[in-house]
Amino acid sequence: MMAKVVLTAEAREDFFALDGQVKPIIAKALKKLETEPDKRGAPLGSRAGSDLTTFRKLVVGDRAYRIIYRVEANGTVTVVWVIGRRSDDECYRLAVDRLERYGEPVRAAMIRQLLEVAFETAGPDGGRENPG
Repeated sequence: MMAKVVLTAEAREDFFALDGQVKPIIAKALKKLETEPDKRGAPLGSRAGSDLTTFRKLVVGDRAYRIIYRVEANGTVTVVWVIGRRSDDECYRLAVDRLERYGEPVRAAMIRQLLEVAFETAGPDGGRENPG
């Protein structure tokens, strides 16, 4: 079964902001999500009491970029939430912000909790604690 790949407005902005050399690589990865998107990438899973099993990540471009997406219940639509560099937790923070905007505050709170545990962030600004 083929799935329609839909990018949120923000994910479209992410794509168009990419370097020209990276766009074809990301476009090819997005095209692959049309077939068996639930078997591509890796599930974000559940950690620290947070259930993220409905989201997946696809690492692309020599592992430099990450696409965060969710396959909708009937499997015919794949919604891409974030396209971003993999170098830090930025793409996950974007996912949290976007989920909050799209009316999923409970899931966003769970993701935020996961980020705080995974990246040992401190405080509401998400900055790292200053030693000494």
